[in-house]
Amino acid sequence: MDRAGIAQMALSVDQPGNLVQTGETWSHHAFDLNRQFPEHFIPVGNGGNHPAWTRSPDRFLDDNETYVMEHAYPLMGEFEIRHYPSPRHIERGELFRDVEIPIDGPHGHRLFAFAERTGIPFQIHYEIEDALLGPLEAMLARYPGAKVIWCHLAQVRYASRAGRYGAAYMRDMFGRHPNLYVDTAFGGRNSIYQLSGERHARIWDESGDIRRDWRDLIQESPYRFLAALDIGGDRMDRVQDSTRSLRGFLTRIPGRARDIVAYGASWKLLFGEEIVA
Repeated sequence: MDRAGIAQMALSVDQPGNLVQTGETWSHHAFDLNRQFPEHFIPVGNGGNHPAWTRSPDRFLDDNETYVMEHAYPLMGEFEIRHYPSPRHIERGELFRDVEIPIDGPHGHRLFAFAERTGIPFQIHYEIEDALLGPLEAMLARYPGAKVIWCHLAQVRYASRAGRYGAAYMRDMFGRHPNLYVDTAFGGRNSIYQLSGERHARIWDESGDIRRDWRDLIQESPYRFLAALDIGGDRMDRVQDSTRSLRGFLTRIPGRARDIVAYGASWKLLFGEEIVA
């Protein structure tokens, strides 16, 4: 982090991978890191992913509710609601992260209700597809006090399945749902999703700049956009490269909006304080 010039990071830790052997569905590593290095780490609840979230969702939500309150985590997730296998898992032939948990099913309602009751934001990985937008909109409307971070702005794996999505759609969503935020972790302009053969970071134009409609929306509503790296445990060696990519994106955002997206929006969401002059 020091080499990459990162002052502080909100870090989540995936739950133990030995669920079958031990039955454990929660790791306290993020909390322990915060206690050891409070100036570096903001602790985040465990990621809702395989195997605990997919095999034992009720137990995982029990743990999430218990430990988030006990240790005063300011943020939860990322919960994988609809998640295609990631590019690196495809390369390894590991397709277990093809996850589909209905956002408007019992576990989705429990998560949204807990977030609304406590005021603690949570992150979701929710693929951008026309068939999935209605249920998300309905849940945001039903739980207006649940602060939801929709991860990976404009990351569309299959363009033919996402005809409605774009900057205009998100502008409308922000207008109707004050509880919706997005993070800015997405691939580079030439990043290809192997299963579709498509460039899946739809925020870039052909010149490699941010598309004008997305830049306008970010400038209009910078407090809805949260800078993020999406660094997983299997690629911690890429922190510096990912940080350079994030900075490359941020330099394309003009004026005060850049600082808001870089750190001000996250701080205000998590701690309720305005820190951008």
